[in-house]
Amino acid sequence: MSRTLHPVLKTGAATALALALAATTVLPATAIPVVPETTGVPTASTPADRPPADPAVATGQEASEVKGAGEESLALGGIDAEALPEVAEQEEAPPAESPEDKVEEREEPVPTPDAETDAADEADEADAAAALMSLTVPASGTASPAPRPAESGSQPSDVVIQNLQEKAQAAPTTLDAPVAEEAEELTTSVMDHALSATKDVEVEKIATLTQPVETMDFIVAGVTWDIEDAGQVTEVSLRVREGSDWTDWNSMEIHAGDEMPNADRVGTEPLISSGADAIQVRITTVDGENPSGLALDLIDPGVADTDGQLQPASPASPALQQIEGEAGLAAQEPVEAAAASTTRSEARATDGADFVPAVHEQQGLITGTAQASTASTGSNALKPAIITRAQWGANESVVNDWGTPSKDLKAMYVHHTAGSNNYSASGAYAQIRGIFTYHAVNLRWGDIGYQFLVDKYGKIYQGRRGSIDAPVVGAQAGGFNTDTIGVSAMGNYDVASAPAAMVRAIERVLAWQADRYDVDPTASTRLTQSGKGTARWSSGTTVTVPTILGHKVTNSTACPGRYLDAQLPTIRKNVDRLVANAQVKQPPAQPSLPSNSYRLDGTGTQATASWNQVSGADHYQIMYRAVPQGGGAITNQPWSAGKTGTATSTVLSNLPGETAQYAVRAVSGGVVGPQIYLGQHTAPLNWDDRDVYFGNGTTRSNGTIRADATREAIRFEGAAQADRVVVSATVASGTASIRVERDGKYAGRMKIRAGGATVCAVPLGAGSNVRLELENNATVTYSSVALTRPGQSQDLGLDNARCQATFGDVNSSQTAFNAVEWMQWSGLSHGYETDNSFGVHRDIGRGESVAFLYRYLDPRFSVPSKAPFSDVAKGSTFFEPISWAAGTGVTEGYAGGGFKVSKSVTRGEFASFLYRAVKPKFSVPGKSAFSDVSTKSSHHAAIAWMKKEKLSTGYSDGTYRSGQPITRGEAALLLHRFHLNR
Repeated sequence: MSRTLHPVLKTGAATALALALAATTVLPATAIPVVPETTGVPTASTPADRPPADPAVATGQEASEVKGAGEESLALGGIDAEALPEVAEQEEAPPAESPEDKVEEREEPVPTPDAETDAADEADEADAAAALMSLTVPASGTASPAPRPAESGSQPSDVVIQNLQEKAQAAPTTLDAPVAEEAEELTTSVMDHALSATKDVEVEKIATLTQPVETMDFIVAGVTWDIEDAGQVTEVSLRVREGSDWTDWNSMEIHAGDEMPNADRVGTEPLISSGADAIQVRITTVDGENPSGLALDLIDPGVADTDGQLQPASPASPALQQIEGEAGLAAQEPVEAAAASTTRSEARATDGADFVPAVHEQQGLITGTAQASTASTGSNALKPAIITRAQWGANESVVNDWGTPSKDLKAMYVHHTAGSNNYSASGAYAQIRGIFTYHAVNLRWGDIGYQFLVDKYGKIYQGRRGSIDAPVVGAQAGGFNTDTIGVSAMGNYDVASAPAAMVRAIERVLAWQADRYDVDPTASTRLTQSGKGTARWSSGTTVTVPTILGHKVTNSTACPGRYLDAQLPTIRKNVDRLVANAQVKQPPAQPSLPSNSYRLDGTGTQATASWNQVSGADHYQIMYRAVPQGGGAITNQPWSAGKTGTATSTVLSNLPGETAQYAVRAVSGGVVGPQIYLGQHTAPLNWDDRDVYFGNGTTRSNGTIRADATREAIRFEGAAQADRVVVSATVASGTASIRVERDGKYAGRMKIRAGGATVCAVPLGAGSNVRLELENNATVTYSSVALTRPGQSQDLGLDNARCQATFGDVNSSQTAFNAVEWMQWSGLSHGYETDNSFGVHRDIGRGESVAFLYRYLDPRFSVPSKAPFSDVAKGSTFFEPISWAAGTGVTEGYAGGGFKVSKSVTRGEFASFLYRAVKPKFSVPGKSAFSDVSTKSSHHAAIAWMKKEKLSTGYSDGTYRSGQPITRGEAALLLHRFHLNR
C-alpha cells in the first residue's frame, strides 16, 4: 500500500498544522482509553478461571506468558556448627569493663528542619529527621532508635565461638540444602556486622545460623515466620552468591505485622538480587529461640518475551511535556527510549507534516497500547506514562484488595527497594514480579506494598492495584499507610546516587499526585501512627512531617538510602514548580459520549461519531490509528493526530480493507485534554486489492462479484487478524448456500434467501486466509466483503429474515464448533435471533434441555390435551417436549407439581435426562465412575453409562462435578457425541 494520507486527515489538515500544538498533539505511542460501559465499546471476554484485571486500568498490550517462574520455601532453625570459625589461640584478654563503663549515650531521633544540603552533608541530614517534624507523644510512648550497625571484620572471642558450637550441637540447623563450595572460606566473615565494638555478642540470642548453601536460581529472598511470634526476631541478615561472588551481609528491615490486617505471617523486606544461586542466613531473636514457622522464601519471577519491550499502556497527559518545558524541567525520557524517540521526531520532520499515517510498513513497530484512565475529580494534567500491572505481569489471582481507598492524600513517601542496581530494562519487570509475589503471597499482604515503582531508566510502573485511579492504601510505611502513598526507586541508593532519569520520574509521579489531590509539595502535614510495625513511635502518636518525605523519617530504616534522601529538598522544589505551572494552564476535560455515539453508515466504509460538548474547549481533535488489510495488530500502532473542528460530531472514513480506531480530545488555548475512545470499524475490501482472488467461473461487473454455479469461490489472503467475515449480497431466486473456509477447513456457512440486499456474517477461528464457496447453483451477487477484527464497534445491520448463518458466538477454533453447527443445520436449535448467537456459554434450562432431546429423537408422540405440570401452559414453547418427557419417564418434575422450565440443569441431571430418553442396554457397575459420584447417587447409572460410551470423561482431577450447571455448548457436545456413536 502506498503512503497516502489517511482520509480523516485530509479535511482540516492545514488548520491542524496551524495550531500551536506541534509539541503536544501527537500522543505517546498509546492505545484505547478506558471507556464507560454505556459507550458500547466491546471488551475481551474473561474466562471464568481467569481473575479480573485491575478495574482502574485498561488492559492495553499485556505481558506475554511468563516462563521459568518458581518458588521455594526452606524451613529454618538452629545453628550449623560448620558455619562457625575455628577456635583460635587467644592472648589473655584485658579485664572486662564494668557495665557502667560500657553504657553509651544514645540520642533519640528528634524531628529537625528541612535544609538545603549538599550530598556531603547528607549523613548529618539523615540522622536529623526534618524541620517540619513536631511530635506529640502520649505519656506511654517513646521514640525507638534504629539499631546501630556493627563493625565489619570483627570476630567473636573463643568463648563466644565455643558457646555457639555447644548451642549448635543442642539445636542443629533444620535447613535441608547442599552446602556451597565456598562455605569453609566464608566462616571467617560469618559474624561481620553482627558484633559490637568490643567483639562480644549475646550468644543466647543467635537463633539461626546456616552454612552458605546452594539453592534454586532466584531474584528475591526473604525470611518469614508466624505472626504469633511477630516481635520475636530482632535481626535477620542475608548474603547471597551472584555469579561467583558473595555479597556482604545485608541486614533486612523487619515488618512486625501491621502492614496487612488479618495476615498470619510476618517477615523481612525482600532482598532483591540481580540473580543468585546460593545464600547464607543469620538470625537473632529476643531470647535466642526461633519463632514458629520460620522459613527462607526464594522466588524466581521468570521471564516474559515482553519484559522491557512494552511502551506504557497508561499514557502521559498530552499537556505534560509543555508544562515541564514551561517549568524549566525539560522532558527527560527513559534512557532506552531516547533513540527511538529521536527517530520518530526526524520522520515527522522529513514528511513535512505533523502526522504519521498508519501504513503497512509500521506493522512491526512495538509501541504498546495505552488506555487513558477515566476522568476523576482531580487533575491529570501532570500524569506521566505508566507501565501497568498487566504489562509487567501481575498475577491478579493472588490479589486481595484492602477495601476503601484513603479519603485524602496527605503525604508521599520516597523509598528504595534496597536491591541490586545491576539490572537491565527487562530485569526491572522481573524484579517487580518478584517483589509482588513476596509481598502478596509470602507476607500475605495481598498485593505489592508500593503504589508506584521507578527504575533507573526513568520508567514508571504501577504498583498496587487501583493506584492509578485512587490513593489506595498500601503497605509501604508501617503505621502510616493511611492517607499516604509510596514511590519506590528500584535499587540501593545507600551505596550509589540515583540516576537523573530516575529522579525525574520520581518527580513526575509526585507532581501528578500532588496536583491531583491538592498536596503542597513544600509544606508539612500531620499523620497519626496506627499500630507499631517499624514506626518510630507508639500507636496513636501524631507527628508533623514533610508532605514529601523519606521512609526513614517515620520508620526505623535507612530507606530511601542516604544519596536519594539527600536529593529530597531538590525533588520538593521541582515538584512544586511543576504543580505551579500545571495549575496556571489546566487542560480541558475529557469529552463524554452520548448513547449511540458511533454509527456505521452505508456500506461500512464510514462511521459517524459524536460526543458531548466540553466546557471551555475551543475545538476538538480526532486521534486515530489504522492498519491496512493484511497489516499487523492495530494495537502495535501509535495514535496520530487528525482533523480538528468545532462541531461535536464528524464522519470518519476508512480506506478499503482498512481497520481504524478513533478517539477525540478537546483543545483549549493550545492545551489538549485527555482523549476518549470513540470506536473501531473495518471498511469492505476493494476487489482490486492484491489479497483478493476470484475464479472458478466467478465474474466481475459494476463493482460486484457474481457466482452462479457450485464451487465458484472468492479467496482472501492476509486475513490472520480477522475474526469475522461480513458479506453484503443479493440472491436472484431461491436460497444460496455459501461455505466459509479458513485455511481450507470448514469454518461456517451462510444461507441467503432472495428478496433484496442482505448482510450476513460468520465468525472465524484462527488462520491466515478465508474462502467463500457457493455450494449450490443459485446466483449470488457479492456487493462487498469485510474482514472485521476483534473490537469492531458496530456492524451493518444483519438481515436475519433473509440470512441464516453460523452462529456469531462460535467459531471453528472452539471445541463445541462442530456440535453447534450440527445442532443448527439439523434444525435442533435456531439459537437466539436477536444477535444470531447459540448461547454457547449460557446455562441451559430444563425446558431447553428436553426440547433438544425431543427434536433429536423425533419420537411418535400424541400431544395431551392437559398440561402435565402446573407451571407449563398449554401452547407454550416447551409444552410438547415437556409433555413427552413427563409421559416417558424422562423427568417427573418437582414436588408440588411444578417443572421449573427456566431452572438451570446440572451436569448430572442432563446425563439422567439423556439416559432415560434413549434407554440403553447397560449393566450398572457397583463401582463409582468418578471420585465425586457416589454409587448411591440418583445420577450414578447415567454418569457411568456416559463414561463407558465416552460421551464424557469428566475433569482431569478425576471428578465429574454432577452438581455444576451445564452450558448449552456442553449439552450440544454430549448430544453430538451420542449421535456419532449410534
